[in-house]
Parts: sequence; structure tokens; C-alpha cells
Amino acid sequence: MTIRAVVVDDDKETLHLFCDLLTSHKIKIVGKGYNGQEAIFLYQKLKPDVIFLDDSMPVYSGIDALQKIKELNPNAIVFMIVEKMKLNTELTLNRLHPSAVFHEPIDIDEIIQKTHLLCLPAKDELENMQKTMITLSLKNTLLELGNDELEKVIMMLHKDYNISLDDCYDNPDALKQVLQTLFGESYDDILNSIKESLKEISTKQYAKNFIDDLNS
Repeated sequence: MTIRAVVVDDDKETLHLFCDLLTSHKIKIVGKGYNGQEAIFLYQKLKPDVIFLDDSMPVYSGIDALQKIKELNPNAIVFMIVEKMKLNTELTLNRLHPSAVFHEPIDIDEIIQKTHLLCLPAKDELENMQKTMITLSLKNTLLELGNDELEKVIMMLHKDYNISLDDCYDNPDALKQVLQTLFGESYDDILNSIKESLKEISTKQYAKNFIDDLNS
């Protein structure tokens, strides 16, 4: 999963350097801005996974932008970069609850770790999402053959392997054997239908691996 970020800082040299650091850690920069008003516009337009804001900028500060973005989306992931933490700044940040506050000079490893923690789904959640996508594609493909055919596959999976359709993500060999047994020479047609159903996620490695297992 690619993390999409917007970075906003009125110091262009600092902005570009910071963007280069993020990019080197495989975080995609989808937008750059130089004041708080641009930050709000870019957030609304691009809907990034995370936005990095310098706290002190002309025209419209990063803190002003933080407040507006939180009004637009209370769950927005907003990281504040602060050079000097003044008392009123600290009080305001405590009230607005940014996702994290980093002090200059920044620790890029800390920033990357926090970005991954908040922007990437946990491993279990990611695997469940992948499993759900595969299961839905299988079910849709088999339903095109008819409810009776779907039931035959489900029954045979349970009878011969003691698994359900949901378990086929982790047991592609069992699914392959069941489909080949039930459909014989039509197996290749069914495999092509599964590939078509998975077309939207066909570039994902987990989908490629699943198809490769059924195709081997």
C-alpha cells in the first residue's frame, strides 16, 4: 500500500528537502504548498493519507490549517512540524489534537515510523482485506455459473478438505482440485473468469500469487 502525503512549508528549500526524504522512504508526495490556505485546498482536493504542516507560515499558519482540516475531517492524519514550541502554541495544539508533533531538527526515522503506524493498516487487517477481496471474486465467479454450482463447490470443499470458501485464500490448491474435479475441461474457462473478476486488483502481489497457484 502506498502512503500519499501532502507537505506544506513556506521555506521552499526545507520543503523540497523534506519531500526528498519522505520519497526515499517510499512515501508518495501528491501535493506541495507554501501556506495554510494552500494546505486546506490541497487536503480537500487530493484527500491524502497524511498532511505535514509547518506550524509557522505567513498568510495562514499551519495551526490555522490544522483547525480547519480537523473541522472538515476529525479523523484526518495531520502531522505538525514545530521549530520553537511557545506556550500559546502548545496550548493550541493540545486543544486541536494533531496526530503527532515533531520538533526541529526533525528525526526522519521517527517521522517514518509514526507515518507507517498511523497510515498503514495492521498486518492482520491487511490480510483480512485481501482475503475478503479474493473470496468475493470467487463467489461472484461461481454465482455466474448458478447457485447449484456454487453449492457444489462449497459442499466439496467442506467434505474433502474441511474448509469454506473463505479459506480458499490460504488454500488455493484445495480450491484448484475441487474446481478441476467438478468442471473438468471447463476449468480453464472458470480460471479465466476468476482472473477477470480480480482484474481491478490484478496488479497486487497477493492476487498474482493466488492466480499463479490456481494456474500451476
